[in-house]
Amino acid sequence: MKSISLLNISFAYSGTDDLFTDLSYSFSADKKVAIIGDNGAGKTTLLKIISGDLFPDSGRVVRNATCYLLPQINTDTTKSGGQSQQIALMRAFDSGADILLLDEPTNNLDATARTEFFNKLRAYHGGVVVVSHDRELLNQMDVLLELHNGMLSVFGGNYDFYIAQKKQIQESLESKYTDAQKEIARLNMTMRIAQNTRQHHEAKQQKDKNNKASGSRLWANALRGKSAETEAKRRNQIQKKLIAQIERSADLSMQLRNDVIKIPLPDKRVYDKEIVRVENLHFAYGDQVIFSDFNFTMRTGERVRLVGDNGAGKTTLLKIICGKLHAAMGNVKTYGRIAYLNQDLSLLNPDKSVVENIVECAGILTHDAHAIAANFGFRGDASRKLVKFLSGGELLRATLAAVLGDKNQPDLLILDEPTNNLDIKSTNVLESALNQYRGAILIVSHDEMFVRNIDISRTVKIANNL
Repeated sequence: MKSISLLNISFAYSGTDDLFTDLSYSFSADKKVAIIGDNGAGKTTLLKIISGDLFPDSGRVVRNATCYLLPQINTDTTKSGGQSQQIALMRAFDSGADILLLDEPTNNLDATARTEFFNKLRAYHGGVVVVSHDRELLNQMDVLLELHNGMLSVFGGNYDFYIAQKKQIQESLESKYTDAQKEIARLNMTMRIAQNTRQHHEAKQQKDKNNKASGSRLWANALRGKSAETEAKRRNQIQKKLIAQIERSADLSMQLRNDVIKIPLPDKRVYDKEIVRVENLHFAYGDQVIFSDFNFTMRTGERVRLVGDNGAGKTTLLKIICGKLHAAMGNVKTYGRIAYLNQDLSLLNPDKSVVENIVECAGILTHDAHAIAANFGFRGDASRKLVKFLSGGELLRATLAAVLGDKNQPDLLILDEPTNNLDIKSTNVLESALNQYRGAILIVSHDEMFVRNIDISRTVKIANNL
């Protein structure tokens, strides 16, 4: 069977810690494999090593199969992102390579293009290795590899299988962590009892020493010394066991995934009323008409998804509703407070800290902002970290803290492809936050699983030049 094999490879970028150490796996031409992991784990780097675009620092890559690498970013500036991606995917499938290497292949694809991609993927006779956060795509895979701390964990199934396996692993870790905590409590109690017993014995021996004759006193001192030595050995043994359990508990705690955040309940009653009204909208970019006599309304609490082909004007409509673009003709009315989260999560000021951004966005005191930051995982020095130095997952949590962390939440949350640049863990965090949020949501997203998980109540299709 044709394959590309990684044999004990290690790799590090200059001046940083190792991305991989002694990593091994064989990618065959008859399997569809996905590589998943947090942003920054090294997934794209691993694809480049498989393709030969990068060389490992140590170890070997054995190739007896041809491969074709489709990078994540396409540089064709004459077409939209979706069109460029479709053309690049067509070239990949037409390459006839034994193994296709696809980095985030479904990014920017509309519903029609996604369907076409999935059909071609299923029909492709060679092997496929994808790096993706698209859970619908991950369910088409034969094997999932999770890259974490430079190591690959192999899950012999699709995404649903992976989730079931991770749940079992999580439950096992939680059980072991609980057992470790109980053992720490037991050992601490044993140490306290031993300490109290030793103090009692010392007091008794001191009393005996004062009441007995000199000869007896020598015998008592010898007995006391022997007893103290025995007690010291026992205390040392218990202390060693306690330290081992504390270290074990800390290790298990690091492995446990606790990314749940709590969104506070709003402090105002929500009344059923209209919050968005777009009437007779006309909008064009030069001679290209995007909207002509377009009408749209939303009510409080609604969760509306905009769908349509790439270029139909979905993002344009979002920007018009939140006031970032202005139409030449038509009426646009909104009621209440609106928060707009674009694909890049660029709402926050990059040169200010997490806490400073929460103060600015929520209009609250610094003390209250620190409490909100802590609720979203930013405690101590982490709350004073500048936004420009945050990772993708941290940026998401900081943005959610600024927008939804206070009880005075926006009446309408507008989201434009919010999961495009998020890893799976961050997508789950976002889903949890949106399911706690009680305001209205207007969203553009090609992530079908994400849309299902946040209970969209209505879908509005936008046709070109509508």
